[in-house]
Amino acid sequence: MNKVKLKQVAEISTGLSYRRYLDDSGVDFDIILQRSIKKDGILDDFESVKLNPENIRPHHFTRPGDILMKMPYPYDVVCVGQGGLVVSDRIAIIRLKQNHHPEFIAHLLTNAHIKKQLYELTSTERIPHASLKQIRELEFVLPDFETQKKLGNLLDTINEKIVEDLKVVEYDRRLKEGILNELWREANEKI
Repeated sequence: MNKVKLKQVAEISTGLSYRRYLDDSGVDFDIILQRSIKKDGILDDFESVKLNPENIRPHHFTRPGDILMKMPYPYDVVCVGQGGLVVSDRIAIIRLKQNHHPEFIAHLLTNAHIKKQLYELTSTERIPHASLKQIRELEFVLPDFETQKKLGNLLDTINEKIVEDLKVVEYDRRLKEGILNELWREANEKI
């Protein structure tokens, strides 16, 4: 295993400040915003806006296998499976070079060692925010490609289980709250 910096295995850029290019007569685009990138690698909740396509550079569109990282804390990370979405500002777009597994690298970027590096780099700010330069300097241990694939698939499976488990917990919380609310409703009807 080699210790590498992110800039050695990927091209890193930032998203588009799309509000500058809003155009009522433009083309509809789905925009990935800060809120679109959720904990545990979930990507949803896009915003649909009309933009002038002439102002959007090709690197602002997602490609399958791109990794997106929120630049402000908490630095959530997601691996993109869908191309053609526009990435908004304050999101780092990480495009891996050949022979690197995107899902594995995305999981690596959520690891405590990376969070610690980001904290040390940005802890002097009131609202921590990593720059592209700081993200490029992130250092991690990188196994061979076959190991990356195996671990990436395993970690994806674990994440899927976590998401399902969280849905069950949320259902149970709502059920509990519903039962207690029903007690209050019955008590108020008797009064």
